[in-house]
Amino acid sequence: MSWLFQPLDSSPTYGSIIKWWEKRRLAYNFIIGSAVLVCLPVFVWAVSSSGHLRPGEDAVEPLSLLAAPVLANMGYTLGWIAEILCRLAGITTRHSLGPWLLRLGLAFSLFIVALPALIWVSVRLCGDAAGE
Repeated sequence: MSWLFQPLDSSPTYGSIIKWWEKRRLAYNFIIGSAVLVCLPVFVWAVSSSGHLRPGEDAVEPLSLLAAPVLANMGYTLGWIAEILCRLAGITTRHSLGPWLLRLGLAFSLFIVALPALIWVSVRLCGDAAGE
């Protein structure tokens, strides 16, 4: 996975910046998708067994399952847009900003994916601790 964060040369073109990001999009989607495959069942279990879900209610809004990948990829695209805007504004570093922005965006995306599961597991465990 070291290739994922390999920086571009010291003076990349706008086209090479976009190419760098697009070469990593599939890996980003795989990482986020894998996290979803772990977090979604945990979330559904925690919500369903917490007693907060009424009969007939969905644990997950079906439209959010469709919107999430689109929003994640829109956010990913903001990575190369931000990098190009920084270059246009004269903000440069010794290396490309891409690896730093990718790490930041990946960490943020993983946090967002895991947050509902973390919240509902906490609710579930606190409910169990309270004797509910």
